[in-house]
Amino acid sequence: MNHYKKYKKTIKEGVRKARRKRDIWINELLADESCIYCGETETCTLAFYPDNKEIRIVSRSKGLREKLRLPILERIQKNKIVCLNCESKLKNDIQLSPIL
Repeated sequence: MNHYKKYKKTIKEGVRKARRKRDIWINELLADESCIYCGETETCTLAFYPDNKEIRIVSRSKGLREKLRLPILERIQKNKIVCLNCESKLKNDIQLSPIL
């Protein structure tokens, strides 16, 4: 029996935990934010526009060390924080104006 087969369950659990930690890190970045258009503050509805999917994919593939997070943080700085409802409107070319 090789190493992977012997520890398959343990390895998968470790990978799952690491991925969950990275998801939590991204959600913590959104925790104190709100949609720039409607003011929505619920973290689970917020997204980085227009690169939300790419940011989340890259953050899952990188570690949590500060050096590895810098490119992700730079990419986040170039995005707006919007709720999923406003993101849908923007993707369908519906004009929105930021709240002041």
